[in-house]
Amino acid sequence: MVRRLLIALALLALAGPAGAQETDGGIELPAAVAEERITVSSDYRGSYITVFGVNPDRRARGEIVVVVRGPNESVTVMRKQRVFGLLMNGDPVRFSEAPSFFAVLSNAELSTITTPQLIHRYQLDPAASAQLETAVPDADPSAYRAALVRLRHAQGLYQSYTAPPTLEDRSGLTIYPGGLFRAVVRLPANAPITEYIADAYVFRDGRLISSQRIPIGFARVGIEGFIHTMATSASFFYGVFVVLFALGAGWLAAFLFRRA
Repeated sequence: MVRRLLIALALLALAGPAGAQETDGGIELPAAVAEERITVSSDYRGSYITVFGVNPDRRARGEIVVVVRGPNESVTVMRKQRVFGLLMNGDPVRFSEAPSFFAVLSNAELSTITTPQLIHRYQLDPAASAQLETAVPDADPSAYRAALVRLRHAQGLYQSYTAPPTLEDRSGLTIYPGGLFRAVVRLPANAPITEYIADAYVFRDGRLISSQRIPIGFARVGIEGFIHTMATSASFFYGVFVVLFALGAGWLAAFLFRRA
């Protein structure tokens, strides 16, 4: 709690006119993350990303939107079809770029905050971020985009919140008096361990008036870090080690069962 208070005070200091800079959305939004680098060990079961910020408007006018994104990846979505009475996957459609993780937090529905054009421009919706690579067979492309979002929502990889956190769920957006806000996102264990980006926006009367982008990294520690470093930096020796380890484990198992 002390650390969060210090971050909040630092952001309030940054919110002054001396630290203001012009961006594509107007004045730069003072914002930061509680942990710029998330630690990953062998017992990693997910983590939380906390974004703090201060509305630069002196009267705290406007709506807050925070988006946490993972890197894009290629994804194939297929439509279920009935063939001889059986449901089978067919009509595959490939997305060349789809967010591997996407969480959007706001104090109201996006449709009431800004226009569909700005939602698409700033990619505030995961469907707006997905780029089609192949043609859509006899179907509306939006149906495949909606299917992609629905499937990843079920996996916990796409999330959306328009309310503060609860006792049961720590994720959500909280706005405090004076314009200070805090957004908490649950990063599940199945989310890729890679670089993420947190974008914070302030909209007023449908227009973007302030924004800020913050990178978030991961640091592997312990045996997890050793294995990852060896696999990426010394792949040949890692392969030899894995083969020798498998041979040793097989020999040990055979030896123990022979004695038994």
